[in-house]
Amino acid sequence: MADHTGLHVDPEDRALPVGGRNRAGMLARLLGPFRRRRRPVPVPVPHLDDTPPPEDADLLQTITGGNDEPPPPRREGFKHKLQRLLRFIGLILWPPFLRGDPGTVSRRLLLTAWTLVLLVLAGTGGWLVTTGQSLTALPGSEVVIGVARLVLPPEAQLAPEQKSGRVETPAGVGRLPSGLLIAPDPALSETTPRGIVPKVGADGRQPWSAYARPFTEPATRPRLAIALLNMGLNAQLTAAAAERLDPAISFVFNPYAQDLAAQVERARTVGHEVLLGLPMEPFDYPASDPGPYTLLTSLNEQENVRRLDWALARVPGYIGFANLMGGKYTSSPDHMRSVASLLKSRGLMFLDLRTAPRSVAARVVRDAGGVYAFANRQIDAQPTAQLVDARLEELERIARLNGVAIGSALPYPVTLDRLLAWTATLDAKGIALAPVSAIANRQTPE
Repeated sequence: MADHTGLHVDPEDRALPVGGRNRAGMLARLLGPFRRRRRPVPVPVPHLDDTPPPEDADLLQTITGGNDEPPPPRREGFKHKLQRLLRFIGLILWPPFLRGDPGTVSRRLLLTAWTLVLLVLAGTGGWLVTTGQSLTALPGSEVVIGVARLVLPPEAQLAPEQKSGRVETPAGVGRLPSGLLIAPDPALSETTPRGIVPKVGADGRQPWSAYARPFTEPATRPRLAIALLNMGLNAQLTAAAAERLDPAISFVFNPYAQDLAAQVERARTVGHEVLLGLPMEPFDYPASDPGPYTLLTSLNEQENVRRLDWALARVPGYIGFANLMGGKYTSSPDHMRSVASLLKSRGLMFLDLRTAPRSVAARVVRDAGGVYAFANRQIDAQPTAQLVDARLEELERIARLNGVAIGSALPYPVTLDRLLAWTATLDAKGIALAPVSAIANRQTPE
Protein backbone atom coordinates (compact mmCIF):
# COMPACT_ATOMS: atom_id res chain seq x y z
CA MET A 1 0.00 0.00 0.00
CA ALA A 2 1.11 3.64 -0.40
CA ASP A 3 1.99 5.97 2.42
CA HIS A 4 1.51 9.75 2.52
CA THR A 5 4.56 10.34 0.28
CA GLY A 6 3.14 8.27 -2.51
CA LEU A 7 5.84 5.56 -2.20
CA HIS A 8 5.21 1.83 -1.98
CA VAL A 9 6.27 0.27 1.26
CA ASP A 10 7.20 -3.39 0.95
CA PRO A 11 6.96 -5.30 4.22
CA GLU A 12 10.04 -7.34 3.16
CA ASP A 13 12.30 -4.24 2.81
CA ARG A 14 15.26 -3.89 5.12
CA ALA A 15 16.84 -0.68 6.33
CA LEU A 16 19.88 0.45 4.33
CA PRO A 17 23.04 1.46 6.10
CA VAL A 18 23.21 5.01 7.27
CA GLY A 19 24.36 7.30 4.49
CA GLY A 20 23.23 4.86 1.72
CA ARG A 21 26.67 3.16 1.24
CA ASN A 22 28.95 0.71 2.99
CA ARG A 23 31.58 2.67 4.81
CA ALA A 24 33.53 -0.37 6.03
CA GLY A 25 37.24 -0.01 5.26
CA MET A 26 39.77 -2.58 4.00
CA LEU A 27 40.78 -3.53 7.53
CA ALA A 28 37.16 -4.25 8.43
CA ARG A 29 36.76 -6.43 5.34
CA LEU A 30 39.92 -8.40 6.22
CA LEU A 31 38.72 -8.90 9.76
CA GLY A 32 35.23 -9.76 8.61
CA PRO A 33 35.65 -13.57 9.01
CA PHE A 34 36.77 -13.09 12.60
CA ARG A 35 34.05 -10.61 13.71
CA ARG A 36 31.06 -11.78 15.65
CA ARG A 37 28.00 -11.75 13.44
CA ARG A 38 25.08 -9.75 14.85
CA ARG A 39 21.60 -10.98 14.57
CA PRO A 40 19.56 -9.00 12.03
CA VAL A 41 17.21 -6.48 13.58
CA PRO A 42 13.65 -6.99 12.30
CA VAL A 43 12.24 -4.01 10.41
CA PRO A 44 8.81 -3.02 11.71
CA VAL A 45 5.91 -3.00 9.27
CA PRO A 46 4.66 0.57 8.56
CA HIS A 47 1.43 1.74 10.22
CA LEU A 48 -1.70 1.85 8.15
CA ASP A 49 -2.50 5.44 8.97
CA ASP A 50 -1.24 8.51 7.07
CA THR A 51 1.26 9.56 9.71
CA PRO A 52 4.56 7.69 9.58
CA PRO A 53 5.68 6.32 12.91
CA PRO A 54 8.74 7.84 14.50
CA GLU A 55 10.86 4.73 13.94
CA ASP A 56 10.38 5.07 10.13
CA ALA A 57 11.56 8.65 9.96
CA ASP A 58 15.20 7.72 9.31
CA LEU A 59 14.21 5.32 6.55
CA LEU A 60 12.13 7.93 4.76
CA GLN A 61 14.87 10.49 5.08
CA THR A 62 17.35 8.09 3.60
CA ILE A 63 15.12 7.26 0.64
CA THR A 64 14.12 10.85 -0.07
CA GLY A 65 17.63 12.26 0.41
CA GLY A 66 16.63 14.24 3.45
CA ASN A 67 19.28 14.27 6.11
CA ASP A 68 22.62 12.77 4.89
CA GLU A 69 24.48 13.45 8.08
CA PRO A 70 25.55 10.13 9.65
CA PRO A 71 25.03 9.53 13.30
CA PRO A 72 28.03 10.17 15.54
CA PRO A 73 30.47 7.19 15.51
CA ARG A 74 30.22 4.70 18.26
CA ARG A 75 33.21 4.86 20.56
CA GLU A 76 34.99 1.53 21.21
CA GLY A 77 36.55 0.63 24.46
CA PHE A 78 40.09 -0.57 25.01
CA LYS A 79 38.93 -4.19 25.13
CA HIS A 80 37.45 -4.05 21.62
CA LYS A 81 40.54 -2.34 20.19
CA LEU A 82 42.80 -4.96 21.71
CA GLN A 83 40.66 -7.76 20.26
CA ARG A 84 40.85 -6.22 16.77
CA LEU A 85 44.65 -5.86 17.02
CA LEU A 86 45.08 -9.48 18.09
CA ARG A 87 42.88 -10.68 15.24
CA PHE A 88 44.88 -8.67 12.72
CA ILE A 89 48.17 -10.08 14.02
CA GLY A 90 46.73 -13.60 13.89
CA LEU A 91 45.69 -13.09 10.27
CA ILE A 92 49.26 -12.19 9.32
CA LEU A 93 51.00 -14.93 11.29
CA TRP A 94 48.49 -17.68 10.55
CA PRO A 95 47.30 -17.31 6.94
CA PRO A 96 44.08 -19.04 5.83
CA PHE A 97 45.78 -21.93 3.97
CA LEU A 98 47.29 -23.11 7.29
CA ARG A 99 43.91 -23.37 8.95
CA GLY A 100 41.97 -26.58 9.29
CA ASP A 101 42.65 -30.08 10.54
CA PRO A 102 46.29 -31.38 10.49
CA GLY A 103 45.67 -33.66 7.50
CA THR A 104 44.38 -30.80 5.34
CA VAL A 105 47.24 -28.50 6.37
CA SER A 106 49.83 -31.24 5.57
CA ARG A 107 48.39 -31.78 2.10
CA ARG A 108 48.44 -28.04 1.41
CA LEU A 109 52.06 -27.74 2.53
CA LEU A 110 53.15 -30.77 0.46
CA LEU A 111 51.38 -29.43 -2.63
CA THR A 112 53.06 -26.04 -2.18
CA ALA A 113 56.53 -27.63 -1.78
CA TRP A 114 56.17 -29.79 -4.92
CA THR A 115 54.92 -26.79 -6.87
CA LEU A 116 58.05 -24.83 -5.93
CA VAL A 117 60.34 -27.79 -6.83
CA LEU A 118 58.70 -28.21 -10.24
CA LEU A 119 58.99 -24.50 -10.94
CA VAL A 120 62.72 -24.54 -10.10
CA LEU A 121 63.36 -27.62 -12.26
CA ALA A 122 61.39 -26.20 -15.17
CA GLY A 123 63.30 -22.94 -14.97
CA THR A 124 66.67 -24.70 -14.77
CA GLY A 125 65.85 -27.01 -17.68
CA GLY A 126 64.74 -24.09 -19.84
CA TRP A 127 67.95 -22.21 -19.09
CA LEU A 128 70.13 -25.25 -19.95
CA VAL A 129 68.30 -25.89 -23.21
CA THR A 130 68.61 -22.28 -24.30
CA THR A 131 72.25 -21.90 -23.31
CA GLY A 132 73.52 -25.39 -24.23
CA GLN A 133 75.29 -25.97 -20.91
CA SER A 134 76.04 -29.33 -19.27
CA LEU A 135 74.39 -30.35 -16.01
CA THR A 136 76.79 -31.41 -13.28
CA ALA A 137 75.98 -34.97 -12.30
CA LEU A 138 76.96 -37.38 -9.61
CA PRO A 139 80.03 -39.58 -10.16
CA GLY A 140 79.35 -42.48 -12.49
CA SER A 141 76.43 -40.75 -14.27
CA GLU A 142 76.41 -37.97 -16.87
CA VAL A 143 73.72 -35.76 -18.24
CA VAL A 144 74.72 -33.89 -21.37
CA ILE A 145 72.55 -31.21 -22.90
CA GLY A 146 73.56 -29.52 -26.11
CA VAL A 147 77.19 -30.66 -26.09
CA ALA A 148 78.99 -33.38 -27.98
CA ARG A 149 81.34 -34.49 -25.20
CA LEU A 150 81.16 -34.14 -21.45
CA VAL A 151 83.57 -31.71 -19.81
CA LEU A 152 85.52 -33.43 -17.04
CA PRO A 153 84.51 -32.49 -13.49
CA PRO A 154 86.99 -30.40 -11.48
CA GLU A 155 87.96 -33.34 -9.25
CA ALA A 156 88.92 -35.54 -12.21
CA GLN A 157 92.55 -36.58 -12.39
CA LEU A 158 94.41 -36.86 -15.65
CA ALA A 159 96.36 -39.98 -16.52
CA PRO A 160 99.76 -39.90 -14.77
CA GLU A 161 102.85 -39.47 -16.86
CA GLN A 162 104.46 -42.62 -18.20
CA LYS A 163 107.63 -43.49 -16.29
CA SER A 164 108.63 -46.71 -18.01
CA GLY A 165 111.12 -45.36 -20.53
CA ARG A 166 109.27 -46.53 -23.63
CA VAL A 167 111.45 -46.62 -26.77
CA GLU A 168 109.75 -46.04 -30.11
CA THR A 169 109.72 -48.83 -32.68
CA PRO A 170 111.58 -48.00 -35.92
CA ALA A 171 109.32 -47.04 -38.82
CA GLY A 172 110.51 -49.87 -41.05
CA VAL A 173 109.35 -52.68 -38.74
CA GLY A 174 106.43 -54.64 -40.17
CA ARG A 175 102.99 -54.23 -38.67
CA LEU A 176 99.65 -55.99 -38.92
CA PRO A 177 96.63 -54.23 -40.46
CA SER A 178 95.49 -53.46 -36.91
CA GLY A 179 98.71 -51.53 -36.28
CA LEU A 180 100.25 -54.08 -33.93
CA LEU A 181 103.83 -55.16 -34.53
CA ILE A 182 104.29 -58.42 -36.42
CA ALA A 183 105.54 -61.10 -34.04
CA PRO A 184 108.09 -62.31 -33.46
CA ASP A 185 110.34 -59.36 -34.14
CA PRO A 186 113.84 -60.84 -34.62
CA ALA A 187 115.38 -57.90 -32.78
CA LEU A 188 113.20 -58.69 -29.74
CA SER A 189 113.50 -62.47 -29.76
CA GLU A 190 115.93 -65.07 -28.47
CA THR A 191 116.02 -68.80 -29.25
CA THR A 192 116.29 -71.14 -26.25
CA PRO A 193 115.88 -74.92 -25.76
CA ARG A 194 112.27 -74.15 -24.79
CA GLY A 195 111.63 -72.12 -27.93
CA ILE A 196 111.63 -68.42 -28.90
CA VAL A 197 111.41 -66.10 -25.90
CA PRO A 198 111.24 -62.29 -25.77
CA LYS A 199 114.20 -60.12 -24.87
CA VAL A 200 115.16 -56.45 -24.68
CA GLY A 201 116.43 -55.22 -28.06
CA ALA A 202 119.91 -53.84 -28.66
CA ASP A 203 118.32 -50.44 -29.32
CA GLY A 204 116.62 -50.49 -25.92
CA ARG A 205 113.18 -51.47 -27.16
CA GLN A 206 111.21 -53.70 -24.82
CA PRO A 207 108.67 -56.32 -25.92
CA TRP A 208 105.96 -55.00 -23.58
CA SER A 209 105.81 -51.68 -25.42
CA ALA A 210 106.77 -52.92 -28.90
CA TYR A 211 103.97 -55.52 -29.04
CA ALA A 212 101.43 -53.24 -27.34
CA ARG A 213 98.40 -51.82 -29.10
CA PRO A 214 99.11 -48.26 -30.30
CA PHE A 215 97.33 -45.70 -28.15
CA THR A 216 97.13 -42.06 -29.19
CA GLU A 217 94.48 -40.61 -26.85
CA PRO A 218 95.74 -37.47 -25.05
CA ALA A 219 96.51 -37.60 -21.35
CA THR A 220 93.70 -35.07 -20.77
CA ARG A 221 91.14 -37.88 -20.54
CA PRO A 222 90.87 -40.60 -17.87
CA ARG A 223 91.88 -44.03 -19.13
CA LEU A 224 90.01 -47.25 -18.43
CA ALA A 225 91.23 -50.71 -19.50
CA ILE A 226 89.51 -54.10 -19.54
CA ALA A 227 91.46 -57.38 -19.40
CA LEU A 228 89.54 -60.49 -20.49
CA LEU A 229 90.95 -63.56 -18.74
CA ASN A 230 91.25 -67.25 -19.64
CA MET A 231 90.91 -66.60 -23.33
CA GLY A 232 91.63 -69.49 -25.70
CA LEU A 233 90.05 -72.31 -23.71
CA ASN A 234 86.91 -71.95 -25.82
CA ALA A 235 88.15 -71.21 -29.33
CA GLN A 236 84.75 -70.27 -30.76
CA LEU A 237 83.94 -67.90 -27.90
CA THR A 238 87.41 -66.34 -28.13
CA ALA A 239 87.03 -65.76 -31.88
CA ALA A 240 83.58 -64.19 -31.42
CA ALA A 241 84.87 -61.90 -28.66
CA ALA A 242 87.84 -60.85 -30.79
CA GLU A 243 85.57 -59.88 -33.68
CA ARG A 244 82.75 -58.21 -31.72
CA LEU A 245 84.47 -56.36 -28.89
CA ASP A 246 86.34 -53.09 -29.12
CA PRO A 247 89.98 -53.79 -30.11
CA ALA A 248 91.20 -51.72 -27.17
CA ILE A 249 90.14 -54.52 -24.79
CA SER A 250 93.18 -56.64 -23.87
CA PHE A 251 93.11 -60.44 -23.98
CA VAL A 252 94.83 -62.60 -21.35
CA PHE A 253 95.25 -66.08 -22.88
CA ASN A 254 95.41 -69.23 -20.80
CA PRO A 255 98.84 -70.79 -21.49
CA TYR A 256 97.34 -74.31 -21.63
CA ALA A 257 94.92 -73.46 -24.46
CA GLN A 258 95.11 -75.61 -27.57
CA ASP A 259 96.15 -74.03 -30.86
CA LEU A 260 97.37 -71.08 -28.79
CA ALA A 261 99.60 -69.47 -31.44
CA ALA A 262 96.81 -69.32 -34.03
CA GLN A 263 94.31 -67.87 -31.55
CA VAL A 264 96.77 -65.24 -30.36
CA GLU A 265 97.60 -64.27 -33.95
CA ARG A 266 93.89 -63.96 -34.78
CA ALA A 267 93.27 -61.68 -31.78
CA ARG A 268 96.29 -59.50 -32.57
CA THR A 269 95.28 -59.24 -36.23
CA VAL A 270 92.01 -57.52 -35.30
CA GLY A 271 93.80 -55.27 -32.80
CA HIS A 272 93.71 -56.84 -29.33
CA GLU A 273 97.00 -56.76 -27.46
CA VAL A 274 97.81 -60.00 -25.67
CA LEU A 275 99.08 -61.09 -22.26
CA LEU A 276 99.60 -64.64 -21.00
CA GLY A 277 98.32 -66.13 -17.78
CA LEU A 278 101.13 -67.22 -15.45
CA PRO A 279 100.03 -70.19 -13.28
CA MET A 280 100.72 -69.34 -9.62
CA GLU A 281 99.85 -71.06 -6.37
CA PRO A 282 96.45 -70.22 -4.81
CA PHE A 283 95.73 -70.46 -1.08
CA ASP A 284 93.69 -73.66 -1.46
CA TYR A 285 96.21 -75.52 -3.62
CA PRO A 286 95.93 -78.37 -4.62
CA ALA A 287 92.13 -78.24 -4.24
CA SER A 288 92.40 -75.46 -6.82
CA ASP A 289 95.17 -76.40 -9.26
CA PRO A 290 96.35 -73.98 -12.00
CA GLY A 291 98.10 -76.82 -13.84
CA PRO A 292 101.43 -78.70 -14.02
CA TYR A 293 103.57 -75.60 -14.55
CA THR A 294 102.30 -73.71 -11.51
CA LEU A 295 104.82 -71.62 -9.58
CA LEU A 296 104.73 -72.87 -5.97
CA THR A 297 106.02 -71.40 -2.73
CA SER A 298 107.12 -74.91 -1.73
CA LEU A 299 109.52 -75.22 -4.69
CA ASN A 300 113.06 -73.87 -4.90
CA GLU A 301 113.85 -70.87 -7.10
CA GLN A 302 115.49 -72.97 -9.81
CA GLU A 303 112.37 -75.09 -10.35
CA ASN A 304 110.10 -72.06 -10.41
CA VAL A 305 112.38 -70.39 -13.01
CA ARG A 306 112.20 -73.54 -15.12
CA ARG A 307 108.41 -73.40 -15.05
CA LEU A 308 108.48 -69.70 -15.89
CA ASP A 309 110.73 -70.44 -18.88
CA TRP A 310 108.02 -72.76 -20.18
CA ALA A 311 105.48 -69.92 -20.06
CA LEU A 312 107.92 -67.49 -21.71
CA ALA A 313 108.23 -69.70 -24.80
CA ARG A 314 104.54 -70.47 -25.28
CA VAL A 315 103.82 -67.98 -28.09
CA PRO A 316 105.32 -64.77 -29.54
CA GLY A 317 103.77 -61.33 -29.51
CA TYR A 318 102.56 -60.97 -25.91
CA ILE A 319 103.40 -57.94 -23.74
CA GLY A 320 103.66 -59.67 -20.36
CA PHE A 321 101.96 -61.88 -17.80
CA ALA A 322 98.94 -61.79 -15.51
CA ASN A 323 98.69 -64.16 -12.57
CA LEU A 324 96.50 -67.21 -13.16
CA MET A 325 95.02 -67.76 -9.67
CA GLY A 326 98.09 -67.20 -7.46
CA GLY A 327 96.64 -65.66 -4.29
CA LYS A 328 99.28 -67.32 -2.08
CA TYR A 329 102.21 -66.77 -4.42
CA THR A 330 101.47 -63.07 -5.08
CA SER A 331 101.22 -62.50 -1.31
CA SER A 332 104.84 -63.65 -0.81
CA PRO A 333 107.37 -60.81 -1.37
CA ASP A 334 110.35 -63.20 -1.53
CA HIS A 335 108.85 -65.36 -4.27
CA MET A 336 107.60 -62.37 -6.26
CA ARG A 337 111.06 -60.76 -6.29
CA SER A 338 112.50 -63.54 -8.44
CA VAL A 339 109.60 -63.23 -10.88
CA ALA A 340 109.93 -59.44 -10.99
CA SER A 341 113.67 -59.66 -11.68
CA LEU A 342 113.24 -62.13 -14.54
CA LEU A 343 110.40 -60.15 -16.17
CA LYS A 344 112.42 -56.94 -16.01
CA SER A 345 115.37 -58.62 -17.73
CA ARG A 346 113.05 -59.75 -20.54
CA GLY A 347 111.32 -56.40 -20.99
CA LEU A 348 107.88 -57.72 -19.98
CA MET A 349 105.17 -56.22 -17.77
CA PHE A 350 103.16 -57.88 -14.99
CA LEU A 351 99.42 -57.38 -14.45
CA ASP A 352 98.42 -58.14 -10.87
CA LEU A 353 94.81 -59.36 -10.86
CA ARG A 354 94.74 -59.08 -7.07
CA THR A 355 93.22 -62.46 -6.45
CA ALA A 356 94.33 -61.98 -2.82
CA PRO A 357 93.66 -58.86 -0.70
CA ARG A 358 97.28 -59.01 0.55
CA SER A 359 98.87 -59.21 -2.89
CA VAL A 360 102.26 -57.49 -3.09
CA ALA A 361 102.98 -58.35 -6.73
CA ALA A 362 102.56 -54.88 -8.25
CA ARG A 363 104.54 -53.22 -5.46
CA VAL A 364 107.40 -55.71 -5.72
CA VAL A 365 107.62 -55.31 -9.51
CA ARG A 366 107.63 -51.54 -9.14
CA ASP A 367 110.36 -51.64 -6.49
CA ALA A 368 112.42 -53.87 -8.79
CA GLY A 369 112.21 -51.26 -11.55
CA GLY A 370 109.89 -53.33 -13.73
CA VAL A 371 106.67 -52.49 -15.55
CA TYR A 372 103.43 -53.22 -13.70
CA ALA A 373 99.70 -52.63 -13.53
CA PHE A 374 96.93 -53.98 -11.31
CA ALA A 375 93.21 -54.61 -11.63
CA ASN A 376 90.89 -52.38 -9.59
CA ARG A 377 87.78 -54.53 -9.97
CA GLN A 378 86.64 -57.86 -11.36
CA ILE A 379 83.43 -56.86 -13.05
CA ASP A 380 81.73 -60.27 -13.22
CA ALA A 381 82.48 -62.02 -9.95
CA GLN A 382 78.69 -62.47 -10.02
CA PRO A 383 77.83 -62.68 -13.73
CA THR A 384 74.50 -60.88 -13.95
CA ALA A 385 73.75 -57.91 -16.17
CA GLN A 386 72.86 -55.63 -13.24
CA LEU A 387 76.00 -56.41 -11.23
CA VAL A 388 78.29 -56.18 -14.26
CA ASP A 389 76.87 -52.74 -15.05
CA ALA A 390 77.34 -51.68 -11.42
CA ARG A 391 81.02 -52.74 -11.42
CA LEU A 392 81.60 -50.88 -14.68
CA GLU A 393 80.18 -47.72 -13.12
CA GLU A 394 82.57 -48.17 -10.19
CA LEU A 395 85.47 -48.39 -12.64
CA GLU A 396 84.33 -45.15 -14.27
CA ARG A 397 84.41 -43.37 -10.90
CA ILE A 398 87.88 -44.76 -10.14
CA ALA A 399 89.14 -43.61 -13.54
CA ARG A 400 87.84 -40.09 -12.94
CA LEU A 401 89.36 -39.87 -9.47
CA ASN A 402 92.74 -41.51 -10.20
CA GLY A 403 93.12 -40.84 -13.92
CA VAL A 404 93.32 -44.58 -14.73
CA ALA A 405 91.55 -47.83 -13.87
CA ILE A 406 91.64 -51.49 -14.93
CA GLY A 407 88.84 -54.03 -14.77
CA SER A 408 89.21 -57.79 -15.20
CA ALA A 409 86.54 -60.14 -16.50
CA LEU A 410 85.90 -63.67 -17.69
CA PRO A 411 84.39 -64.35 -21.12
CA TYR A 412 80.86 -65.11 -19.95
CA PRO A 413 78.23 -64.39 -22.62
CA VAL A 414 76.50 -61.85 -20.35
CA THR A 415 79.85 -60.13 -19.72
CA LEU A 416 80.59 -59.85 -23.42
CA ASP A 417 77.11 -58.43 -24.11
CA ARG A 418 77.39 -55.81 -21.36
CA LEU A 419 80.90 -54.82 -22.47
CA LEU A 420 79.70 -54.41 -26.04
CA ALA A 421 76.96 -51.99 -24.93
CA TRP A 422 79.09 -50.18 -22.34
CA THR A 423 82.10 -49.40 -24.55
CA ALA A 424 79.84 -47.50 -26.96
CA THR A 425 79.02 -44.97 -24.18
CA LEU A 426 82.54 -44.09 -23.00
CA ASP A 427 83.37 -41.42 -25.54
CA ALA A 428 80.36 -39.31 -24.56
CA LYS A 429 81.38 -39.72 -20.90
CA GLY A 430 84.84 -38.29 -21.55
CA ILE A 431 86.63 -41.58 -20.78
CA ALA A 432 89.15 -43.22 -23.09
CA LEU A 433 88.98 -47.01 -23.47
CA ALA A 434 92.64 -48.01 -23.30
CA PRO A 435 94.67 -51.21 -23.60
CA VAL A 436 96.37 -52.42 -20.43
CA SER A 437 99.76 -51.28 -21.77
CA ALA A 438 98.53 -47.67 -21.81
CA ILE A 439 98.14 -47.80 -18.01
CA ALA A 440 101.51 -49.42 -17.26
CA ASN A 441 103.31 -47.75 -14.34
CA ARG A 442 100.49 -45.17 -13.94
CA GLN A 443 98.97 -46.63 -10.77
CA THR A 444 100.16 -46.48 -7.19
CA PRO A 445 100.39 -49.91 -5.53
CA GLU A 446 99.43 -50.04 -1.86
